[in-house]
Parts: sequence; structure tokens; C-alpha cells
Amino acid sequence: MQDFLNNTFMTPLQNLLVQIYAFLPNIFAMIFILLIGLIIGYGVKVVLSLFFRLIRFDKLSMRIGFSNVLGKSGIRLKPSEFICKLVYWSLFLIFIMLAINALKVEALDGLVAQFFLFFPNIVAGIILFFAGYLLSIVLARTVLIAAVNYQIKLANFISRAVQILVLLFFLAIALEQIGIGENIVIASFTIIFGGIVMALALALGLGGRDLGKQWLEKHFGNVKSDEKNEKDMWSHV
Repeated sequence: MQDFLNNTFMTPLQNLLVQIYAFLPNIFAMIFILLIGLIIGYGVKVVLSLFFRLIRFDKLSMRIGFSNVLGKSGIRLKPSEFICKLVYWSLFLIFIMLAINALKVEALDGLVAQFFLFFPNIVAGIILFFAGYLLSIVLARTVLIAAVNYQIKLANFISRAVQILVLLFFLAIALEQIGIGENIVIASFTIIFGGIVMALALALGLGGRDLGKQWLEKHFGNVKSDEKNEKDMWSHV
């Protein structure tokens, strides 16, 4: 009976306790890494918040329209607070993966490796899209000012179309950088871009027909008149 109890309960329990005791250092390492991640994340968040206050990032975001984008997305935070929290949780996510890796579980090693391979692409894609968004605003305003100066009736439409085209272009680049459906994204972007360009060409061709006629008459009307007068002058010869 004693042997039965030892083989059934005591020996498996002892083996479990040995495994737990051997695994405790890994658990302590995981907890330590998480605490370090919280401290570093909070420190970076505070420093970044002070830096944004120094450069008045929120006012700059209102000027370039970034605040409106956040508002339309349902985010009620200030742009500086949103970026600070985004950086904080991104850093903490990295430390979570490092903590998981500290457990030294073979089943999770592949997940951690895939994360660190994929995470830089996500960050690069977000940065590219944000840079494209800022560039689209600058180009849209430049086109709008130029179109208004030339008294083009479709100034707002052309400006908005330029902004959408630039956003679509950088969205395709960002998705390709992340690695989401590369061939599908490129093909879709090519089709959409070509369709929009064709639509713009037709719209400008139809809408700007009178404007083109006036411009041609203004610049070449005098030349035609002079040629006609010269022809009349020599018609009797």
C-alpha cells in the first residue's frame, strides 16, 4: 500500500515540485523584466510629454489637421497624449515579449522570434503612412493655392483629389512594408490610381474646356488675326 501511494501520489508530486523549483528563476526573471519595462515606459512617456509641451505639438497638430483626424477616428485624447500612450504601450509590449522569452519555453520561442521580426515592419509602416499624411496636406494646400490663383473653378476638387492620391500611394507603401497582401495591394493601388487619374483627366477636360478655349484665344487669337489681315492684304495680288 505504501508503495502504491508513493508511486501514485508522492513521486509525481515531488517531480512537480522539482520542476516548479527549477522554473522559479525564469518566473522571477519575467517579473523583473516586466517591472523594468513599466519603469522605462513611464520614463519615456514623461520625457516625451515634456518635449511635446516644449515644442507645442498640440497646436502644431491643430494646424496640420492631425487633431481632426484623431477626432474623426473617435479618439478623444490630445495628439501629444495619444502618441505618448502609443509609445508607452509599444515599449511595454516589447518588454512583455522579452519577459515571455525569459521563461525559456520552447513553444513560445517561435512566437517571440516572429514578433521581433514583424514589429519593426509595423512601426516603419505607421511612420511611412503618417509622413504621407503630412505630405498630402502640404501638397493639397499648395495645389489649392495655385488653383485659386489661376481662378480654376474646380480648385477644391483638385486639391482633395491630390490629397487622396498621395494618401493611397503611401498607404500602399505602408501595407507593402508591413507585408500584408503585397501583390493584392500593388494591383489594387494600380487600378484605383489609374481610375482616379482617368476620372480627373475627364473632369478637367470637360470642366476646363471653356477655360482652355479662353486661354488659347487670349494667347493665339492675335496671331490668327494678324495672319488673316496679312492674307487680306495680299489677296488682291
